[in-house]
Amino acid sequence: MGKRDQRRKRQRAKQKAAGMQRAHDSNPKPAVPERVLYPSADEPLLEVNFHDDITDEAKALCRAYWEFTEPGTWARNVAEIGSTTFVSRTVRTACEAALLTVLCPKCTAPVTVTSRSEMSATGHWGESFPREAITTRAACRECRAAAQSEAVAAAALEQQHVEEMKQRKIENVSRMLARSLNSDEPSSYPTPQQALGLLAIAEILQNSGGDSLGPLKSLKYTITGSASSDVALCREMFEERWLAATTPAKLDAFTFDDDGNATSLYVDAVSWTFPRWLGSTPREATATAATTLSKYLTEHTDTVQGIKKKLEASMTVEYLEDLLTARYNESPIPENRLPDAYDIALRGLQSGYAFEQMLAMAWSAASASVSWGQRTPGLKPGAVSSGSVTNLERQLGFTRDRPVPHYKLPHSVPRPALYSTAIRFLTEHEEAASALAAFSAIHQRINSQDAQVLDNGLVEPDAEEADEEPFDQDVWLENLLKGKKEPAPDRTPIVTFAAVTPSGDLAIKEDTVRQMRETAGLMTEGLPLDGTPSLDALVPVFQDKVTHPPNPIATRMIELLGGGYGIVNGTVVFFQTSSRSRKPRSLDDDHLELVRAAHAAAIANPTPQQPRAPRASHPDDLITDCADCGRQIYGPGLCEECQRL
Repeated sequence: MGKRDQRRKRQRAKQKAAGMQRAHDSNPKPAVPERVLYPSADEPLLEVNFHDDITDEAKALCRAYWEFTEPGTWARNVAEIGSTTFVSRTVRTACEAALLTVLCPKCTAPVTVTSRSEMSATGHWGESFPREAITTRAACRECRAAAQSEAVAAAALEQQHVEEMKQRKIENVSRMLARSLNSDEPSSYPTPQQALGLLAIAEILQNSGGDSLGPLKSLKYTITGSASSDVALCREMFEERWLAATTPAKLDAFTFDDDGNATSLYVDAVSWTFPRWLGSTPREATATAATTLSKYLTEHTDTVQGIKKKLEASMTVEYLEDLLTARYNESPIPENRLPDAYDIALRGLQSGYAFEQMLAMAWSAASASVSWGQRTPGLKPGAVSSGSVTNLERQLGFTRDRPVPHYKLPHSVPRPALYSTAIRFLTEHEEAASALAAFSAIHQRINSQDAQVLDNGLVEPDAEEADEEPFDQDVWLENLLKGKKEPAPDRTPIVTFAAVTPSGDLAIKEDTVRQMRETAGLMTEGLPLDGTPSLDALVPVFQDKVTHPPNPIATRMIELLGGGYGIVNGTVVFFQTSSRSRKPRSLDDDHLELVRAAHAAAIANPTPQQPRAPRASHPDDLITDCADCGRQIYGPGLCEECQRL
């Protein structure tokens, strides 16, 4: 290759390089934004970063706002730049300043601020501004925002878990309450003390019309005399299935395991009702509980009387202490003398003093002790109160042969609900015992008479008195052949009988035997009263609770008169019979007195309406109409009266 070719080759290379340079120069490079650094680019401590779409005027304002030469002194005051409010709002929306030597402990990025006040809050403005990079204690705004977002998400997740656990607890509590409400019937009765407490709860619910009692800690009164004994009563009766926990109640009233299962409850924090084995509705269960417990307590009246006296002894001591502290401003009775005071009050009540008399003696004992304390200087605290207990004991002996006034218990001394229940029960029991004693005396007097004497005293009914017109049998048969179903004339004798309706009313009536039977119902059966041979009863056969509702008063009368029939329904009729025949006869004066006494005793001593096995009845397919009078009978043909005619 010659020198000419080498020269041409060098020229082409130069031309190519020149073309590439021109092409490179024709493509402009992207503009690199100028960094705004303070106090200088050689020693940058703060960098201003502008947000997108910021005007040049706003950028100039931000540069003037953040400019400084030495940390601790700004180049300009805010007032020199413009309105304080306008400048602060513009700077916050247009930029943020990064402290290049103050690094975040989490992301190691420079901490950013949006105002001079935030700069001062970092603690690094002035001489303490670091010249070399350091890690600050507080995280940057971005890390704080991220941590806050994480905390909000974690709180939301935790709240979701809490709500799920709460719902699970509610469902488990509902199942626990349902098991309590639908528990099985207990196999035994409670103690008389517990039964009286349950009866007090039943009376409270009946008087208030409520379905549940409590919670105990919200009550302004006590049932048994103290909050602790109320809790013990409800806990024991809950365990023995005589009480059921119910709403209203909060979740705080129950304890739960880690899975949200209800394990137990706080007795004073839930409401209480009677379980459904006593009745299908709360009011029915309450009524059944009251009746059942009252009848049970009639067998333990002496125990109830003892409970009443113990409550009165406690209230006497409370009254004495209330006098000493509230009226005379003395110290309470010393704790070591409280048992003595209770024993003295109980001994006085058991010896025959009335509760009101014990209150009068307590007042006298307190007054005498206070007078003694005022006359005797230098007594120790509590000496006057202790002396009142001694004076109370002296009062028992001093008033043995003297009249004692009756004082009333002031309202400042609380009365347990159990006390009012005991008084009502004992009062009703005395009335019931009186009515029962009156019935027993008449019953014994009649049963002690010879049957022949009773038969001789019967007045034979006159059948002719029942017929106003003579009976024409030929006309009746002719009408029967023509299809006229006229009832046969009532030729049955007129008798005096007693009828007891399901509402408990007693009526003495005088009518024919047929009308007497129809008073009880179309389908009746005779019921001999084994305990009273001279009396019988008519009871409806069918137990239709709409047409023939239960008759608890008649049921109790039948029990008292010696008939073991169970619960009867509808109107029940009582009539007299003779020893030779069970035909209905009129009640004489003695038997009328006996029926009235049995009715009064039954009202005072009702029989609880407990479910019994249904009495045997005739199948419906055997019930037909009498071919003559149309009355319902068993099987085809004529009724007994039509057969006699």
